Amino acid sequence: MTFEAPDYGASLRECVRGYKGAHERAVLRTPDVYGLFARLFAHPRLPGSARPIVNAVLAYFVASDDVLPEEKLGPYGLLDDLFVAAHAYRLLRREMIPDDLVAALWRAEGDPDEVMAEIYTESRAAVGKEGRVALKMAGIAK
Repeated sequence: MTFEAPDYGASLRECVRGYKGAHERAVLRTPDVYGLFARLFAHPRLPGSARPIVNAVLAYFVASDDVLPEEKLGPYGLLDDLFVAAHAYRLLRREMIPDDLVAALWRAEGDPDEVMAEIYTESRAAVGKEGRVALKMAGIAK
């Protein structure tokens, strides 16, 4: 008997496929953002100081009862996950993750810093004050 781990990235791609709605550009990038954090998690060059932040992002992505639950809101509900990821990305890029590591692990179109800046702006507008709640739930803010 072999075990095949579920592909959460594939689930995200399916979830956002064909999404037309508010903050569409950010929502459609969800699989790219999740993929980056999943590859960071598995990369041996990820600094130990960055690991708790990366883990928090991945855990928040799979949490079912978060600030904007996908079960109730569909793909729009991914905007809080994107906000947590984009906020974490900003923290990680300041001091912990070198340019060459991000470049090696980003598999999507566009400059990762520019894409993540756009996602931060879009998702922050969507979550508003609830963004702080999301960051607390993820363990990234006090």
